[in-house]
Amino acid sequence: MNVSGKRSSTAAVVLTDVWFSFGYEPVLESVELILYEGDFLGIIGPNGGGKTTLLKLMLGLLEPIRGEIRVYGRSPGQARGEIGYVPQYARFDASFPVNVLETVRMGRLGPSSGPEGNSDDRAASLAALEKVELAGLAGEHIGSLSGGQLQRVLIARALAAEPRILLLDEPTASVDTRIGRSVYELLERLTDEVTVVLVSHDIGVISRHVKTVACLNVRLHYHRSRELTPEMVEAAYGCPVDLVAHGHPHRVLEQHGGGD
Repeated sequence: MNVSGKRSSTAAVVLTDVWFSFGYEPVLESVELILYEGDFLGIIGPNGGGKTTLLKLMLGLLEPIRGEIRVYGRSPGQARGEIGYVPQYARFDASFPVNVLETVRMGRLGPSSGPEGNSDDRAASLAALEKVELAGLAGEHIGSLSGGQLQRVLIARALAAEPRILLLDEPTASVDTRIGRSVYELLERLTDEVTVVLVSHDIGVISRHVKTVACLNVRLHYHRSRELTPEMVEAAYGCPVDLVAHGHPHRVLEQHGGGD
């Protein structure tokens, strides 16, 4: 991990006055964001607040109706190979005849890939499994894995393409709290090599692992800090919420009057 506390000066992702809508209803308004290499950003906010849409814009799967997105100085479409993505819902047929290594190698598929891949694909896929501490299960059937193991395999699949940025949409939604915490610890370690953006509802856990937190509800509230201010949370959720910051419970009150 970047234990020195020094930030990279290299901008990985820059969003400038980004707007997006489906029809007449705005989904995102005037989003401004700069991510630097080695950042670990957690994005929280209510359902329907635009979190998944924001990730898809960074991936180039959607186009903003206004504003600009740059990934290492290029458009998301031009820089697609720089970004790995772990979607919110990934379902597998437990009976499908594929093992862990083969699943991870799917992250290497491209126009030049053959049906069996090549030695570089295999090496990169094994390296990705090493990073998520599952190399010993490379030959296991995908249907035999626990929920936590499967989640790590999906992260390895995204890492197999050797991206510089990793986007994850609710990666712990289908696992229990203990396993979810281990996934966050894994992501924290990975920031040695990739810039990580994590969408989650788990305010308490992510605040202990991410470097910075943003609140998103159509508009993005972000101050390059892991501190969640009452103003940020209320602007995002529209009402008081309980949260945990740095492992200490706090109550965010409607009048911001404080209190535990």
